Amino acid sequence: MNKLSMAIALSLLSASSYAANYTKNVDVVVIGSGASGMAAAAAAEEKGLTTVLLEKQANIGGSALYIEGTFAVETEQQKSMYIGLTKDWAYKNHMEFNHGFINGPLMRKWINRSDDSIKWMEEKGVTFHDVRTLFEDGNRTWHIFKDGKGVEFVQKMEQSFTKNGGKIYTETPATELVYKDEKVVGVIAEDGEGDTYTFNAKGGVIVATGGFINNPKMLKKFGIRTDHLIVGPKKGRDGDSIKWWEETGARLEGMKTHLAIGAWLYGKDPNTQLSHPEHTTVYSQMASLLRQPYMWVAKDGKRFIDESQAPLWHNTGPAVERVGNGYFAVFDDNMREYMKTDGIDISHSDWVRVGHKLDLLDEGIEVGQKEGWLVKSNTIEGLAKKMGIDVATFKQTVVDANRYAINGVDEEFPKNRKYVRSMDKPPYFAVKGQNATLITLGGPTTDTDMQVLREKDMKPVGGLYVVGCEVGGVYGDSYNLTLEGMASSFAINSGRFAAEHIAEKMKL
Repeated sequence: MNKLSMAIALSLLSASSYAANYTKNVDVVVIGSGASGMAAAAAAEEKGLTTVLLEKQANIGGSALYIEGTFAVETEQQKSMYIGLTKDWAYKNHMEFNHGFINGPLMRKWINRSDDSIKWMEEKGVTFHDVRTLFEDGNRTWHIFKDGKGVEFVQKMEQSFTKNGGKIYTETPATELVYKDEKVVGVIAEDGEGDTYTFNAKGGVIVATGGFINNPKMLKKFGIRTDHLIVGPKKGRDGDSIKWWEETGARLEGMKTHLAIGAWLYGKDPNTQLSHPEHTTVYSQMASLLRQPYMWVAKDGKRFIDESQAPLWHNTGPAVERVGNGYFAVFDDNMREYMKTDGIDISHSDWVRVGHKLDLLDEGIEVGQKEGWLVKSNTIEGLAKKMGIDVATFKQTVVDANRYAINGVDEEFPKNRKYVRSMDKPPYFAVKGQNATLITLGGPTTDTDMQVLREKDMKPVGGLYVVGCEVGGVYGDSYNLTLEGMASSFAINSGRFAAEHIAEKMKL
């Protein structure tokens, strides 16, 4: 054996000598610390269940740190603002939007409990500063967290969980489920030091690992495009749970469904395009240009959608994908000046709000030209060449748009008249945009208590629960943005449902 081989052997021997194996008996194991995992852990511990929370990454929170608010109806906040939306209306809306391809009983339970979860969070110190909508005539169901981020939610859930005795293991991914008589009775996990933990879970295991958006192989396997940008954490959410669904014979549904969000700067990390609404950045302001309702053109130089649909991600995302996951938002110098002095007409989510004056627009134009996602020209012909599209086709698109502006009617699409504007003052600008994906939205079918159901008999896999965005049957083929804040709301409520069922079961 040479010296190098000897050194490697000794290092491996040394590491294995110090690695330890621990066995711990608990009531509940929660895998994953996003919104659903944090809610499940906090709810379980407050019910008196000894609970451990396993997180693969170094920090807790996951995608929950990126959420701005959460859905609910019939809340005290809405009543004080004379918002008369009802639970019956919300259920019917969601059922019709998804053409019935959802788990009706589970959806009914979730919507009926949505207001209670707002109270539950407030009791733990979570604050909400508004009930908003992204749309001009939208449904005000979106209860906005403090500072428009989920940071406080994660902090308060952690405080509640640990105060009641809960234990969090970071950098400790679950590697295996433990089975006995076809039931899940525990979890094996390994930390960064190589120590192995066997957690015997008397009540159950709650899987909250966040789907598989960061796993290109799985995206391809289930028919989801892999050329989207990714919003949120770049680590985790890589489909660790898929093997468990296969092991247990779980029934899967909606595996192709995902939350595709249009209007992001082409090739630019979407996380750089987020901001606090009172502290916008160059990138968040420039991303807001891609949502303005003026002129969007595809690679063929033609318009492809009613641009006033910009806030409706469930419409614009698929439309952008259909034309090749790349498009241009075009504007002239009049529009540039308008957005600087009067503000934008359509919000960039809650990061750059309607009416915000783009004081960083000129700086952003310079940055965009340097980075390659914006082009500028003094002529329409020159702009088309820089965009890489057919000059004659694009010139005709502009001629038509100017005629529509003179007549006050968009002859191609039923566009709101106030957004039908001319493009005739140079210089001209084109910002290139593409889709991004926040989360996958498919997974095992469950009952209303979040128990995973088997394909063969639609009966629960004993001891196994799934919560959050990897539950199947919550959406049809698209996220329902007409009920804003649904993903975070379902995550929080489903986490509570699983914990409550385990608590009730253990009383028997």
